[in-house]
Amino acid sequence: MLKTSNALIARATLQRVGNKLSQEINYSTSEEIPLTSDEETILKSFFLSSIRSSQDLMKFTHHVSLDYNTVYDSTSKFFQQEISFIDYSNNILNHLYEKSNHPQIKTGELFIVLFQEIQFQEITTDAIGIFKIEKKIDYLKFNATEDDMDFMISKGVKLQKIDKGCLILNSEQSDGYRVLSIDNNSYDANYWKKSFLDLEEVMNDSYQTKHHLQLLSNFSNTMVDEGDTFVQKEFMSQGVQLFNDNEVITKDILEQELLSPFDVVDSYDNFKTQYKKENNLDLEEHFNVSVPTLKKEKRKIKSQINLDTKIQIKLDISEGDTVKENIEKGFDEERKMHYYKVYYNEET
Repeated sequence: MLKTSNALIARATLQRVGNKLSQEINYSTSEEIPLTSDEETILKSFFLSSIRSSQDLMKFTHHVSLDYNTVYDSTSKFFQQEISFIDYSNNILNHLYEKSNHPQIKTGELFIVLFQEIQFQEITTDAIGIFKIEKKIDYLKFNATEDDMDFMISKGVKLQKIDKGCLILNSEQSDGYRVLSIDNNSYDANYWKKSFLDLEEVMNDSYQTKHHLQLLSNFSNTMVDEGDTFVQKEFMSQGVQLFNDNEVITKDILEQELLSPFDVVDSYDNFKTQYKKENNLDLEEHFNVSVPTLKKEKRKIKSQINLDTKIQIKLDISEGDTVKENIEKGFDEERKMHYYKVYYNEET
């Protein structure tokens, strides 16, 4: 979806945003920061490698009109050359400050970066990155001469992942642009994506794949009977197998190959209706499976059976048919205990 190997930083600013509730002061900017070739290489990798971990394609929204979304409006004006990059950076800083009105929100450094030569889907375009750095760590810096060596302790940032960030691609402006966003701090979850950016997911194949799998996973929790989790794991294993084997998922395929064998067609339909309403989802009956999203979501599905005898059985849910054929569950009348029987050729 996103390729950044040829990307370059064309412009950048550095500011500091405070906590409005605590009446902290902002540090705005009147000029761009110059970057050496080495600095550009390091910062580009730092910012974009973090963004690439985001799989959900988002877009700006607003309950009244997109023009009332501050980040969208300022971004449109900049891309249309109605305001300068400095004015844009200060607009974003001030808007973020206005939304920093909760005691848990931390002061942080704010980088705003204009990237060029970003490859997104089938196009090459510009993009604006907004990155906030919050967490600092102590580190040692050593100084050595011919006669002596000493050190000093400073605070800095590990150049591994950004705390908060978004990349606004100059694509699909009329539909709220296309945005990738990350937030690696969970203590203020609504602050970045909702209050500041006001984003919603783009309803594409990735959206459908993700939310249908999450729907199946949540529904499988209702199938657990008196602590018996095997049917739940088997259901999800067969569900993932279904997504693996089909490029397109339809209502008929889902019912015939997954729901009917478990005799849950009606209960699933009832659960789905309530689930969509509670989570404000728009789920289609026919969609293409997004392979990258499928791989990501499979890692989230719990595949381990924990037994009270301190034994754990971990299933490979991506191999539903193999799991079904090679594991049996029963009850031993003599010992009055449940058991699993597992078939295999050799240990690996």
